[in-house]
Amino acid sequence: SDNAVCAEMFVRALAALLLLAAMANAQILGGFTEKKVDDVPSHIYDAVRAAAFEAESNKLLNVCSYHTQVVAGVNHAVTYAVSGSCTDGELARVVIYEKLGGAGLEVGEIVAIKADS
Repeated sequence: SDNAVCAEMFVRALAALLLLAAMANAQILGGFTEKKVDDVPSHIYDAVRAAAFEAESNKLLNVCSYHTQVVAGVNHAVTYAVSGSCTDGELARVVIYEKLGGAGLEVGEIVAIKADS
């Protein structure tokens, strides 16, 4: 009947709107999303600091930028100042892979980058 067709069209339209709203609030799968520097989780900060300073674990990390990428888990890309400031110092970037469900961390290679990268 016409009522059943109208009801089905309404349900489909509503489902499409809900999907679009969910996508607008979610990270883009596969792409890096910029985050606030203050949003670096403490366990990621500690992993980056340990990789950056090794034995000098009491040094603080000067985080310049933070990005995440949703994969089968989350890549956390942290750029920090090795020396100087974030705008004119020597910078490095490391990606920490956080396994799905918090099943562990894998520290990637530390790469030197230019301040404008």
